[in-house]
Amino acid sequence: MINRHSLDDDELEALRDITPLVAHRPVILVVDDDRAALARLRRLVEGAGMRCVTASSAAEALRRILRDEAVLDLLVSGLGLEPDGPGLAFIRELNRTGTFLPIIVLSAPVDIRGEPQETPLNVLDFLPKPVDPMLFVRALCRSFQS
Repeated sequence: MINRHSLDDDELEALRDITPLVAHRPVILVVDDDRAALARLRRLVEGAGMRCVTASSAAEALRRILRDEAVLDLLVSGLGLEPDGPGLAFIRELNRTGTFLPIIVLSAPVDIRGEPQETPLNVLDFLPKPVDPMLFVRALCRSFQS
């Protein structure tokens, strides 16, 4: 469990009153090419009582997913989703490999309605960057409520 003394006020506020929503501790893969953002997201995930695995690139995340898919419960991607950007290409590649992890995207909302039906993008939520800790923790919790 995380040392709550290492969190700032916004992060602590986001974690207040969070209770486990499932019997097991979910494993969240967080991918972002910004090391500081990755560290902050890791603190929030762990502070919410979930386990966190990180990757700093799409390639590293894909390797982790292909190796550990059975134990991963959710993907949080901070890679840009602009047309032909690394984030959208990453999600498309996951779908091509038959990996359909639920995804929370940290980015500006992007119109993905034009995606072919045979390549579903399993995006549960979009959150703007920089990430608001309260919104992020709520999105994590919502992803396990269904």
